[in-house]
Parts: sequence; C-alpha cells; structure tokens
Amino acid sequence: MKQKRIRILYDKLKKKFQLSIFNESTLESVFTLRVSLMDGILMAISVFVLMLFVSFLLIRYTAVGSFLPPYLDVNVRNQLVVNAYKVDSLSETIEKQTAYIAVIKDIIAGKIPVDSTTADGHEIPLDTLANKHLSLMKATRNETSFRERYEEKEKFNLSTLNTLPEKEVLLFYSPVKGTIVGSFNPKLHQNGVDIRVNDRQPVLSVLGGTVTYAGYDPDFRYVIQVQHANDYISIYKYNSELLKKPGDVVKAGEALAIVGKTAGSSEPPHVYIELWQKGIPQNPVENLLFQ
Repeated sequence: MKQKRIRILYDKLKKKFQLSIFNESTLESVFTLRVSLMDGILMAISVFVLMLFVSFLLIRYTAVGSFLPPYLDVNVRNQLVVNAYKVDSLSETIEKQTAYIAVIKDIIAGKIPVDSTTADGHEIPLDTLANKHLSLMKATRNETSFRERYEEKEKFNLSTLNTLPEKEVLLFYSPVKGTIVGSFNPKLHQNGVDIRVNDRQPVLSVLGGTVTYAGYDPDFRYVIQVQHANDYISIYKYNSELLKKPGDVVKAGEALAIVGKTAGSSEPPHVYIELWQKGIPQNPVENLLFQ
C-alpha cells in the first residue's frame, strides 16, 4: 500500500502541464512550455545551489567578506584601531590650531602686546602662547577642597620626590577565542593558560614584534615565540601549523599559526599561551581576552 502511494505521488510529480501563450488577435501560439512539478522542484533546487555557490565565491575571493563580522580581516581590524588613534590625534591637533589662530587674531587686534612674544631676547613660540590662553573648565568647590587636602597630605611625602616615569600602557590583542581549561600557576610550573578553541582557528599575535623561535617540539607540537616591546615575550604552544618563521616582523593581531585537532587523537584542539616580562611569567588572563 505504501509503495502504491509513493508510485501515485511520483506519477503526479512527473505529470506534464502545458503552458501556452496565444496572440489574442490571431489566436496564434506564441510560446509553449511543457513542464511538470518535478521539473519545477529541480529548477528551484538548482537556483538555490547556484546562489550558495555565488555567495561563497563573493565572500571567499572578493572584499565583501571583509565587511562581515565573523570574517573581519586582520588588516581591517588593525586599520580600525589606527584610524581611532588618528581621530583622537586630529581632534587634539584641531583644538591646538584653533587656540593658535585665536592668539594670532588677538595679536593682530592688539589685545596681546607684541613685547609679550619675546623674553630675555629669546622669541617665545606662538604655540606656547596659545597653550597659555587655552580656556579650561573651572574647578568646582569640591575639587578645589580635595586638591588642598591632598597637597597638604603629600607635602612631606618623600616618595613624591623620586617618582619613576609611568609605565607605557600597551594594548594587547586577543590571540584566540575559546574556553580556559588550564589556569595560571607558576608554583606548579604552569606559566601560562590552556585555551580550548575551535578546529582550524588562527592564533594571533598579542602585540607587534619579531618572531624569535618557530619550530616543532616533541612535547608541545609546533611552538612559536615573539619578542615584543617593554621586554614582553609571548609563547604559543600546541599549534598544528606555523605561518611565520624566525626573524619575521609581525603586527598586533597578525596570524602566527593555526591550531587544530591532532590526527588519530580524540582530544579537542587547544593552545597553550604564555606571557613573560623581563624573565617573569605574567598571568595572561589579566592582560588578554579569550571570549
């Protein structure tokens, strides 16, 4: 009975229908087409597959893919960071230029004496005058009171006399996205963190620097090490493929290696990341994001 129903359904799908277009005046057949439901289904599937194929080609081989969040190119992300710094720098430059022009206008209008541009026979740059004439927000009563209390408290603090220069703030790039499965514990010789990741995920450099080591280790598979500024060193272990060689100069966020499953092993892919500064292991979780 079931086979009979299937046969009836199959015959219905193969049943041909004729579509004809006639000239209303002469009743002459202009166009004739014989199709079945199965032909329509096959045509729809073919169009769907063709659209998928064209979409894949556009994402894979054109610039369209770089605008999609999951496929955002490393160079595009780096350019976004650079553009953000440029915008901030341009805003500051425009403010200084505005103050610079205002000083020139005041000099021309006679509001600032010409003698004020020289001191002890040396010319004072107009930029200095502009900075002196910048209008700042007036301090509130609470802020003034806090300053007085703080200055009185720190007046006899000798530590303020020998202050060290501030440490340069570094913007670390996220090397991978995954789940932390091994914590940082130098006492147990765990100088890094173990991150479980998706298969065939790229491993990115946390900072710009120079590759100092890239090779295979029997215990840690493929290992790559990068020397950064401020005596930072980042190490990436358990990679399945290396993309850089010793001596290569890399940028922050640039792909260093690929991490994936080990052939013949059921263990999920993972990468072990270490961050050192001046020979001391640092906790990567405090400086890096893995989500």
